[in-house]
Amino acid sequence: MSTYSEYMKGVKENNLVRFFGEVEHKSNKYFTFKHFINNDEAIIITNNVKYIKGNPVLIIANNKAVYLKDWLVKPVHNYFNDIYAYAVKLNRQYFKPYTFKNDFEDIYIETEYTFDDLLNVAKEQDAENMKIALD
Repeated sequence: MSTYSEYMKGVKENNLVRFFGEVEHKSNKYFTFKHFINNDEAIIITNNVKYIKGNPVLIIANNKAVYLKDWLVKPVHNYFNDIYAYAVKLNRQYFKPYTFKNDFEDIYIETEYTFDDLLNVAKEQDAENMKIALD
């Protein structure tokens, strides 16, 4: 039985590394990672993710969003800080905002986020270095 459990731990660790890169385990569940990868890639923790017709989108303005592939979004949490959010992997090459006809109902954003704004958010989250766990 121990070989199967070791195999499952390896699969879980491989999935973490594939999405987040190098992770530092803080406990059995919680880990930290580097949010800012380079000037063209970052991973942010946000609640501005909605599903439209089954497709995840990152909302960047009151009526604008960026469509995401489902493998670029992972639900995460931190029970200690009462945070339930999404980890979103962003790439400058695929950051294409789409304008919707109507505003989103439950989100109000004063100014539209650009990719560089989201890179700055990733740098701020690196400075905070909050530990998270996958849902």
